[in-house]
Amino acid sequence: MEIYMKPTQQLLRQLGANGSYAGFKYTVTSICKTIQNPELIIYICKGLYTEVALQYEVNTGNVERNIRTVIETIWKSGNRELLNKVCGKQLTERPTNTFFIDAVSQYIIDSCDKHN
Repeated sequence: MEIYMKPTQQLLRQLGANGSYAGFKYTVTSICKTIQNPELIIYICKGLYTEVALQYEVNTGNVERNIRTVIETIWKSGNRELLNKVCGKQLTERPTNTFFIDAVSQYIIDSCDKHN
């Protein structure tokens, strides 16, 4: 999971998020956990959010809401061209947490594979 942390942080920053958002670390951790165990995204509320919440000692609602805030920030004022590239299509509405985490996870995997 550690090897994906830095590229994930860099990508989120390029998209328009930054570490001042409470959800930044939750988003990075969620993406890295999804890369490590793709099954977590299938059961996002009872799987992924629960693991992240336990790690940071917060509740799952807090994790979900703060990730949504990061995505909203990227959607409203971030790099839309890069977001579309990461998601693999022209977006017409803000991506859901599940779609965003899944798309970014796959983008990071593909990017890391190209460099190895």
